[in-house]
Amino acid sequence: MKKFKFLSISLAFVAVLSACNLPGRSVSPTQITDQNPVGSIATVTLQVNPTQTEMVTIIPTYTPSLTITSTPFTPIPSNTPTWSVYNYTCELAVGGAIMTMNLAWTDRSNSEEGYKVYRDRQVIATLAPNSTTYVDVAFVATGSTLSYYVEAFNKNWRISTSTITYACQ
Repeated sequence: MKKFKFLSISLAFVAVLSACNLPGRSVSPTQITDQNPVGSIATVTLQVNPTQTEMVTIIPTYTPSLTITSTPFTPIPSNTPTWSVYNYTCELAVGGAIMTMNLAWTDRSNSEEGYKVYRDRQVIATLAPNSTTYVDVAFVATGSTLSYYVEAFNKNWRISTSTITYACQ
């Protein structure tokens, strides 16, 4: 009798799993007889011995799944230059201002051939290896911004800091 109960519970569990339509799982004695938003009703025929057959109806409960997506954490590669300091000053001028941007970054590479400094996605300077500072003086029209980033490079790779954007108010 204990073996029968264990076998019944085990097969009922298999029937519930197969009614859930899990990928890669298939159990032949399960027949889906009804589906609705609450769950499936599965009828399982259990053969205990050649002369005894028992019908079991299993009604699994439906549990909605919650999927949370987030931006995966991407570590910064070890040779990426990172900002250490950046600051600016503005002197008012007709139609805008003259911005003096002081850029400083950490040299985290042992194999760069140099650095490129970009303003508004245009190269404004190419610097020697192991450089860590640059000062840019540029006109900024009223209501406009300037964006900067620094790129370390060699013949096999290029990698840059994050972009910073500032305006003179």
